[in-house]
Amino acid sequence: MIRLKQLEKVFQTKTQNVAAVQNVELSIEEGEIFGIIGYSGAGKSTLVRMLNMLEPPTSGSVEVSGQDLTKLRGQKLREARQDIGMIFQHFNLLWSRTVAENIAFPLEVAGVDKAERETRVHELVGLVGLEGRESAYPSQLSGGQKQRVGIARALANRPKVLLCDEATSALDPETTDSILQLITNINQELGLTVVMITHEMHVIRKVCHKVAVMENGGVVEQGPVLDVFQRPQQEVTKGFVKQIAAPDDEQAEAEGIAPPERGQLARLSFVGASAGEPVVSRLIRTVEVDVNILQGRLATTVEGSYGTMLVHIDGTAKAVEEAFQYLEKAGVEAEVVRVD
Repeated sequence: MIRLKQLEKVFQTKTQNVAAVQNVELSIEEGEIFGIIGYSGAGKSTLVRMLNMLEPPTSGSVEVSGQDLTKLRGQKLREARQDIGMIFQHFNLLWSRTVAENIAFPLEVAGVDKAERETRVHELVGLVGLEGRESAYPSQLSGGQKQRVGIARALANRPKVLLCDEATSALDPETTDSILQLITNINQELGLTVVMITHEMHVIRKVCHKVAVMENGGVVEQGPVLDVFQRPQQEVTKGFVKQIAAPDDEQAEAEGIAPPERGQLARLSFVGASAGEPVVSRLIRTVEVDVNILQGRLATTVEGSYGTMLVHIDGTAKAVEEAFQYLEKAGVEAEVVRVD
């Protein structure tokens, strides 16, 4: 559906060239919700703007449905852009227009006749849950309602791709969840391919099937969300995962957890089916060890659950070894943690 090949963007200043995006290779399949996460300055917003050619790349290609947008100009590029809707962090609504008029605006630009515009606006108002607010102006709306208008407007021309650039960053947690649920529903009902740009792992966890992690303009890690949660490779990724699922080892150390005189301190990682199973209680009944749970968190993703525990497994050396073997057979990753 979307293929980025050796994509780069270099901004020229008076004193130097700044590489905002460097050699990015990504494949996003049709119907996926694909997350791109990174801290400020990672290059993610520049990257998403190149997906619809709002920011022309310095080099590389952007293919959408087999068409290389970097080779299009003028009318052909404008037509290709109609297949790509976009929503923004700060809504970008026209403040002098009502809800209905904001949604209708891209249809006016496309030359759609009035009767068809009105029918389409009515459909979209219902889709995003704004019935009864058609005549309201943006100043009369809450943040969540404004973003719903932005989503409806982005869908006006029936795009195949929806780009979301920090679409929930200006919203409170409850409203964020409602907007994420709306985006999920739209993805499922319309079969849209969705690209989510965010710095919040909560967004990735709630809606995304796959994720790419950006740092210093490049993609440093990518894959299915559960795989990245379970086995983060880069430090930046580990930091993101730790925000929502990983036990806080530093906090544990501060609370006085010392190296055990016997047994082992271990971090257990549960993913998929194992996250919902009573593995620890079965372990205690099967192997002669004591297990003290020190910390734990559980997070639910689109593809399943992921959780971690910090535990002390106490017993003879042989029993502890058997405990680790039991956990491995149960599909639980166990990593020995050393606290100095």
